[in-house]
Order: sequence, then structure tokens, then C-alpha cells
Amino acid sequence: MPDTSEGEVEIRPMRDADIEPAMDLLETWNMAPQTGNTDAERSTIRVDNSFVAEDSGAVVGVASYIVHSETLGETASLAVDPDYRGQGIGYRLQVRRLEAMASLGIETVRTETDRPETIEWYVEHFGYERVGTTPKKHEFSLSDVEEWTILELDLAAWEPSD
Repeated sequence: MPDTSEGEVEIRPMRDADIEPAMDLLETWNMAPQTGNTDAERSTIRVDNSFVAEDSGAVVGVASYIVHSETLGETASLAVDPDYRGQGIGYRLQVRRLEAMASLGIETVRTETDRPETIEWYVEHFGYERVGTTPKKHEFSLSDVEEWTILELDLAAWEPSD
């Protein structure tokens, strides 16, 4: 595990220079947007709707969101470098993007995930509710899981739990 004792990992808005390392990190988890493929699970990452975790100049985490309407948002592309897992970076990235969506007036946040441990993490730490499933469009994230679990969060009532 990296030694972060000299400085805390910084959570900050994404910059254009962060796109390539963020895409590389997302590829580690088979979650990189497929640029130019509008039928893909994700076809782009928007710098203005994304945050990164940075440690000594290196991108070690990324989290994005999508605005669907004035009141509906969706999380996208949360990934943390495997060497940095267990340090609360994913939690901090999630809080940052929820705060950003709340500041825009988003009231409901949808999240789709296929990892059982991630589903439990969203439910336990953020108060999401399971609301259904939807088929995947193509292999993305876990290759042996063919559907997403759809979660929803009442962002208007949300308060950080940790």
C-alpha cells in the first residue's frame, strides 16, 4: 500500500490533463468509456462533471456524474487504484460528486453497479435503495454479470454517514 503519510490524497475537480490517467484507471476495472460509441454503457467522460483523487501528482481515483434533468442525476465512473483501496478515497469521491449534484438542485441520484460489495457499500454508507435491474449493453465492469443493479438515492434527504 502506498505511503500517504507525507500528504493526504487530494480530491479535486478533473482537468483536461487528467483524462488519460483517469481512462487508464477506469480500464483497470473494465469501466473505461468507449469514446465514439454512442451505444456503449459510457461513451465519454466529461471533465466538468468529474473529480479525481491525486497523490503526489498521480491520479489514483476518479468519479463522475451525469445530469439527466433538473432533478435527476446519475453517478458514473467511480474507480480507485487497487493500491489505494481501503483508504476512504472512493467514499470521499462519492461525497464530492453528491455534493456537486446537490448544489445543482438534483433531488434523485441513480446508480447502476454489478459488484455485490459495491451495492452493499452504496446502501450502507449512503442510504441507497435497490429499485431494479437492467441488462448491460455490452461487457463492462464484471464480464460474468449480464445486468446492472439499479440503486436510487433521495439526495434531498441525504447526509453523509461517516
